[in-house]
Amino acid sequence: MKLREQLNQMQTMMEQLVTMVGHNNAVTEELVQRMDRLETKVDKLETKVDKLETRVTSLETETEKGFTDIIQMISVLGDKVVKIDTAQALHAEMIRTLAADTAQHDAEITLLKRAKVS
Repeated sequence: MKLREQLNQMQTMMEQLVTMVGHNNAVTEELVQRMDRLETKVDKLETKVDKLETRVTSLETETEKGFTDIIQMISVLGDKVVKIDTAQALHAEMIRTLAADTAQHDAEITLLKRAKVS
């Protein structure tokens, strides 16, 4: 918008200049052409700035979504780690129980073998 204001000021100054100097067709025409070209360039620049702002906004949105997705993945992975730790503890307990049962069975088998021999 600042550029637009400056362009408007330049237009006003040109009109004042024409009023002060008088209407010289060649000079006036050249000034009008210059102002028209400048106005066209400002319009194109504004369009580019608008597109850039749109892209930046889109990028910000995508970045926020990416961070949200990453945080969600970290939460899911954390939950899985807790489940794995719980499962490992359960499996360790089952292995200890199985080892105790196996030792008991071995002892019973040994006693049965001795009883058979006697």
